[in-house]
Amino acid sequence: MVDPRAIPRRAVRGAALLALTAACGGSLAAAMALAPEKNRYETRDRITQAWASGLLDLFGVRLDVHGTPVGHRGVGTRGRVVVANHRSVIDIAVLLSLFGGAVLSRADLATWPVIGPGARAAGTIFVERGDRASGEQAVRAMVERLEARDTISVFPEGTTFVDDEVRPFKAGAFAAAMRAEVPVVPVGLVYPGAGQGFGDESFLAHMARLADTKHTRVGVGIGEPLAPTEGESIDAFRERTRARVAALVREARVRLDGQKSS
Repeated sequence: MVDPRAIPRRAVRGAALLALTAACGGSLAAAMALAPEKNRYETRDRITQAWASGLLDLFGVRLDVHGTPVGHRGVGTRGRVVVANHRSVIDIAVLLSLFGGAVLSRADLATWPVIGPGARAAGTIFVERGDRASGEQAVRAMVERLEARDTISVFPEGTTFVDDEVRPFKAGAFAAAMRAEVPVVPVGLVYPGAGQGFGDESFLAHMARLADTKHTRVGVGIGEPLAPTEGESIDAFRERTRARVAALVREARVRLDGQKSS
């Protein structure tokens, strides 16, 4: 049974989310149209990071970050692929707030009211799950962005899960990174307790649960950038990265649970 006291919080946060997204999406579209080509990514990052940080504040999300995002536009003069396990819809805002850049997302997001236009304006790369042609097109789009020194965040498990187990990674992000010759930054994400992830919930049900929760703490572990070794296959590189993400998840879990018990 829903606590009646939670309903006003849910309503206020939901309305504020739509207003924030609409405002940032409109500002982003106008700013990108006016920005010189060489400044387009910096312009986008300022607005998307403001949106992401505002969303986290709005939903009472507090980050416990270990590791360094290594700047907002690539490592040195190159682009980068950020890969993380996927537990909640809020993961997108977490990575955007820390790394800037754009994200690879499921294709139907582009059709959502308010959020869809904002995602398109932010340069989201859309991919249809299970569609090989769409996947290849997404890889090509990632390579083009990475070669232009952009940051692309990807959740290579392909969907969300409720627990800390890191499922097998899909190959697309690693194929793009290897073609563009850019590093991969591994990230592990954890939430308090089991069952805090998105799992089989609908988007609206999950957002409602987040909105009902006064504060949500997210443990974030950021690893050092990884690059394929000489002669390493895509499969070997993605498995090595998955193992590193799994280790970061375990370390973040220990820290988060330790804070809860202290």
